[in-house]
This record gives sequence, C-alpha cells and structure tokens, in this order.
Amino acid sequence: MGAALGQASDEPELENSSASPFRIKDGVLPPPIMAEVACEPQPLPELGEGAIWDERSQKLLFLDIMGSRLFRFDPMDGSLEDHPLAPPAVSSVVPLSDSCDRTGDIVGITLKEGFATYNFKTKQVVKLPNNPTVADRERFNDGKVDTMGRYWAGTIARDSNNNPVHEGALYRRDLDGSVVKVLKGVAISNGLSWDKDGTMYFTDTLTGKIDRLTYDDKTGEVKDRTPCIEGFNFETTGLPDGHCIDSEGMLWVACFNGGMVRRFNPKTGEVVAEVHIPAEGGRQVTSCAFGGDDLSDLYITTAHEFMPASELAKEGIPRAGALFRVPSKKLKELGGNVSGTAAFRWFLPGAGQQTPTCFCASASCDIQ
Repeated sequence: MGAALGQASDEPELENSSASPFRIKDGVLPPPIMAEVACEPQPLPELGEGAIWDERSQKLLFLDIMGSRLFRFDPMDGSLEDHPLAPPAVSSVVPLSDSCDRTGDIVGITLKEGFATYNFKTKQVVKLPNNPTVADRERFNDGKVDTMGRYWAGTIARDSNNNPVHEGALYRRDLDGSVVKVLKGVAISNGLSWDKDGTMYFTDTLTGKIDRLTYDDKTGEVKDRTPCIEGFNFETTGLPDGHCIDSEGMLWVACFNGGMVRRFNPKTGEVVAEVHIPAEGGRQVTSCAFGGDDLSDLYITTAHEFMPASELAKEGIPRAGALFRVPSKKLKELGGNVSGTAAFRWFLPGAGQQTPTCFCASASCDIQ
C-alpha cells in the first residue's frame, strides 16, 4: 500500500459482519474462511504487494516494495526465489504475453520512476523509454495489464510530512510505447481490475471507495467514473488496496488494516464473503490473486509497514509480511466452484532488450 497512514496503536477486533457498513447479500454472510501461510520470505517483506499468477511458469509473482525485492513462489514444491533489485522501490509485476516471452523468465515491473522489465535468469533490469516525470515525493505503485495488453500503473504522492496527497496520477503504457496520463489528482493509486463487460475497477485508497469506469478496449480510454463500493474506514473495515476479479465477476478486495479480503458484488456493492488472515499475520492485507493450475487457490500478500521486523513477535504479529493462501477446497465452502480469471499479460515486443525495437498495435497478436 505504501500509504503512510500510520499504524493503529490499539488494533480493533476483526469487524463483526452483522455490524458491517457494507450491504450484505440477503442480510447474512457465510462464515468467514481462514487463510493459511503459503510461504515466509526472510526477512519478512515490510510491504508485501503485487500478487499475480504467471501461467507461463506456473508460479506466483509478488514483491516487497520497501525492500525492493521480487519473488517467485512455486506451490508445487514450496520453493521461493528472492530477487533483490537495486533501490528505489519495485512496486508492481506483470507477466508478458507468449508472443513476447514464452519462458516466463522476463516480466514487466514498475520502479519508482516508471515502467521496466526484469529477467529472472540474467537478473537484468531494463528501464523503458517515455516514462513520465515524477515528483521528488512521488513514486509508482500498483499496476496491472488490461484486456488488450496495455500496462497500467499509478503513483503515490506525499507532502513534506510524508502524508499522502491528491497529486499523483494513473498512467497507461500503450502498445506503441507511449505513456498516457489517464487520471490526475490521485493520492494512492492501487487496485485495477477489468471485467468481461467492458468495465474497469480502480482504487484510490485514500478515498475509501472503489470506482467503476467504462472502458474501451480498442483505445484504452475510460469515462463515467462512479463509485461502486463504498463504506471503507481505516480503523474499522480497513481501506481498499489491491483487488482481483473471479469467474463470476465478483471483486476480491484486500483491506489494509482490516485483516481480511472481502468478496464484493461490484454491480450491487454488496459484500458476499470474507477471508480472514490469522491474527499472527497482522491487519495489513495488501493484495490478492487467484493461482494454481485451475486458478482456484487464492493468494494474499501482507505487510508490517511502519514496524521493524524485530518488533513483530513482541506485537503478536510474527507473520506479518508472509504470503497467505486459501486452497480451493476451503474456497468451495463458500458454495459453487469459486475460481479466478487468467491475468491479462503485457504485450511488449523486444522485451528484455536494452531498448525494445518493435511496438505493434495489431489486434491479431496473441494477447491473453
């Protein structure tokens, strides 16, 4: 999240669903599901973020913004790759389309100043041209790829007291390599998701709501920004951070300082289910993504922002920063066959070269 919102001194108990400020489908929520630890990078990430499943490698990608570390987790054998990147922060990671890299070795990333690629084999970072100018107290944050292979990412902006202010922006890197400012006046750019019906969901965390926008897949243009999920509060529910969409069009939202992921119907604004993080994982829940060979496991990143790792055990949250998982068997307790949708992948010809030499907007390319 990187919100510099401060750490609650007296952490409230997990919210009772019956007192939820959100509308509840039929007035009753199913019992919450408890996540379990998937892996614990050492040292634990201060700001775990950016969970996304890479179908090419069949591994989960995630990162530590504050530690500038990129991770690949293999659920088949439990192995974890830890790739330290030179500061400043790495803030998002996305897979590439098969036509650009079938191996899974190259991924897209955002650094403090914009878009880049990383090669897991060679450990090479390539910064891309046309990145926007960011202010001294501004950095890139969360990012994802849209339905046509464009990479979207926004920024966090802070004042001289390190408080977030509405001076950041949301950007889109188009297929021709140009970078367009889509939204301005953003404080903490976070969750991005796209539905099959031409809807984009976007979170500016500081506003305490999730917005829907009409999205044109041919041009990437958006319009008609309106709130679709409201009622978030830092002290009680937590604020909306990263999110992902499932096969039924439901939106799974990580709640920073809420200790959980909530499943919402974005058409009605109703909350329909909750996944809780064990108390030892803390309350800073930052992102979520479906993974596994059938996309039926839910992965969740956590953080301990503003708290040194040496203090975690004393504060009763020794696993804050770990990666958590809800296996498909547990998710089925919600009823039906809950599963995710495949992550859209970045179309970047020439990926991994010092300067990508080819950009193409052809609709015939195999963008996923």
